[in-house]
Amino acid sequence: MKSSHKPKRAQRQPQRLARAQDWPTRLAQAASAQEARAIIAQAARQGVGVALADQAVLAQHNNATFLPGYYIDRPFTCCRCGAQEVWTAKQQKWWYEVAHGPIYSGAKHCRACRDCAYW
Repeated sequence: MKSSHKPKRAQRQPQRLARAQDWPTRLAQAASAQEARAIIAQAARQGVGVALADQAVLAQHNNATFLPGYYIDRPFTCCRCGAQEVWTAKQQKWWYEVAHGPIYSGAKHCRACRDCAYW
């Protein structure tokens, strides 16, 4: 019997959204770039809203002048239905490093709109 992840996803969504909206504040409060990197490294070890980027993979498929060293959860509003969503660091890592998406692209549609067959 296959179970749905919708109830768990619905429970986690407000927490993810709050945490994603908190990242710019946390990084801005860091006294130095070194302190900001320490905050990111600690969060990456805990697996909370941060994923470290693989620079070698990114460099092979992107000719951008700036390649990210990490991904953080990013809040966004679906352009189709207006729902508040979070593009998780794990999803970003997959998009940029496995699917080789353009480095300057970002999430635009929520999961429900992406799953919808009628665009």
